[in-house]
Amino acid sequence: MTRIVRITRESFRMVRNNRVRGFIMILGIAVGVASLTMTICVSQGVYEKVMDTVNKQGLDLIQIRPGSDKFTGAPSGSRDVVSLVEDDVDVIRQHVGNIVAISPVKDRKEIEVKYGDKFTFTRVFGVTPIWAQIRDFDASKGSFISEEDMSFSARVCLIGQIVKKTLFGDADSIGQTIKIMDVPFTVKGELESKGTGAEGRDRDDRIIIPITTYTNRLFREIPLTQIVVTVKDTDKLNKTVEDISAVLRERHKISPGESDDFAMRTPQDLIDMAYGASRSLLHVLMVIAGITLLIAGIMIMNIMLASVSARRSEIGIRRALGARKNDILRQFIIESLLISLFGGILGTILGYCGSIILSSMNVAASNLTPLAFAAAIVSCSLIAVIFGIYPARKAANLNPVDILRG
Repeated sequence: MTRIVRITRESFRMVRNNRVRGFIMILGIAVGVASLTMTICVSQGVYEKVMDTVNKQGLDLIQIRPGSDKFTGAPSGSRDVVSLVEDDVDVIRQHVGNIVAISPVKDRKEIEVKYGDKFTFTRVFGVTPIWAQIRDFDASKGSFISEEDMSFSARVCLIGQIVKKTLFGDADSIGQTIKIMDVPFTVKGELESKGTGAEGRDRDDRIIIPITTYTNRLFREIPLTQIVVTVKDTDKLNKTVEDISAVLRERHKISPGESDDFAMRTPQDLIDMAYGASRSLLHVLMVIAGITLLIAGIMIMNIMLASVSARRSEIGIRRALGARKNDILRQFIIESLLISLFGGILGTILGYCGSIILSSMNVAASNLTPLAFAAAIVSCSLIAVIFGIYPARKAANLNPVDILRG
C-alpha cells in the first residue's frame, strides 16, 4: 500500500512538473467528455420535455385525425384529406362508453390577423367550450367561449400570449377588436401560456374561436382537422380506442382488410415517439462523442510515448535504484488516469455549462442528469487504461543497463 501511495504521489509530481504536456492531454479529454456530457443531457432533456407535455395534457387523451399515418395522420389543417366530420363526433358520443368529453376541432395556419397598424400570421382554431377542459387550456384573463357564443356564431376570440404581445404589447387586449382575414372579432380572453407542445409547435401562437363561427363566418368548411376525447378510466384507454375505431370504420364504410381513413394517437404513442426520438438522437451524438474521445485517447498515447523517450534517464535511474517493472508500469498508468480524470471533470463542467446555454437559448432542451457525470468518469477511466497501457508497458520494458550506458 505504501508503494502505491508513493507511486501515486510521484505521478502527481510528474503531471505538475509537465504542465504544458498535461494541459494539452487534459484539454483533449475535456473536449471529448464535454461532447459526451452535452449529448446525454440534450437527449434526456428532449425525452423529459415530451414527457412533461404528455403529463400536462393528460394521460386520458385520445386524438383522432384524418389520414392513415399512426402518429401524424394528415397535417393538421390539411385540406387534402376529408374523413372526419361533426356527425362522427355525435356517433362516437352515442355509441362509445368510457368517454368524459369529446370535441371537434377545425384549424388553419398562417392566417393574417390585424390590430390597427400591427399584424401577424397565426393559427386559428375553431373549437367548442368543452375543448378547454379536454386540453386543459383555459383563459388566463377574460373568459372562454360559451354555448351562447356557439349558438349565435359570435365573432369573439381568445388570443395566445405570442399573438397578444405582437398585437398589443403590454396593453390590455380584452374588449378590443381585431380582424381575422378582415372579419372583425372581439377579444374575449387571453389563453394561458403553454409553451412548445410535443410536436414542436408553439402553443402560445394561436387564436381560438367558436367552431360555428369558424364554419359560418370564416372558412365555411365541413371537414374536421381533429377530434379530441378524454376517457373516464385510463386502464380502458386501449379498449376505448378500439371501440372508436370500430364505430368510425363502420360509419365510413371501410371494408375488412382496408386501411383506416383516420388515425388515433394516445399518450403512449407520444411517449414511444419521444423515446424513439431521444434514442436516435443519443445514438447519433454518441458516435460523434465517441470519435472525439477516440481522437483524444490517441493523442494521449502519442504524447505519453514521446514522454517515455524524454524520460529515459529518469526511468533508468529509478530502475537502478530498485524500482520494479510494475512500479514504472503503474506510475505511467496512474499518470494517464489522473490526466483523464482531470480532463473528465473539466469536460463535465464544460458540458453542463454548454447544456445550460443551449437550454437558455431555446436551441435544445437539456437536463443536467448525474448520468452524464457517471458516463464521463467511466469513459475517462477506460481511455486512461486502453490508451495508457502501451506507453506504460514500453516504459516498464526499457532496459536500465542500456539506458545508463547510452
